[in-house]
Amino acid sequence: MALRLNFTRAAEELFITQPAVTKHIHEIEAAYQTKLFERNGTKIKLTATGELLFKHTEELFKIYRDIDLDLSAVSENLKGTLRLGASTTVAQYVLPAHLAAYKQKFPEVNIELVTHNTEQIERLLADNKIDLGIIEGQSRRQHLKYTAFLEDEMVLCTSMHNRSVKKRRISLKRPA
Repeated sequence: MALRLNFTRAAEELFITQPAVTKHIHEIEAAYQTKLFERNGTKIKLTATGELLFKHTEELFKIYRDIDLDLSAVSENLKGTLRLGASTTVAQYVLPAHLAAYKQKFPEVNIELVTHNTEQIERLLADNKIDLGIIEGQSRRQHLKYTAFLEDEMVLCTSMHNRSVKKRRISLKRPA
């Protein structure tokens, strides 16, 4: 609910009715004796206490994911969710084959893939919204660890009618 800020969408994602979502929210608000949402007509937003509770629930979900991964690693039967972020080009051209192979090896691991530009992926990683990011680019944030994954090869293509085709070498400094 806190992610979508929409009772109907939350109900659909949870496979329950919208009144059931509302009831659960009211029960939590009663238990903590606070309002979690500010309602303004059809729009809602989190209150300060709602933001605080949301932050703690995100931390709890991370702990649960870590427990799943740690315990399944001990039994060598990996389970859980891998939240993966990738820059657009990587997600389109590099990841499909790797994700298919990973899924074949670890079928019990659910993969959630988020696609954004490099800066957004780094931000999501820094904010602990994803577990791993795969990006292209030269960005280097001090609080993130970068490891080379693969090298990219750029290939020049042109028409056979282009006069540069006959040259053995093409310089980037001069037009073709």
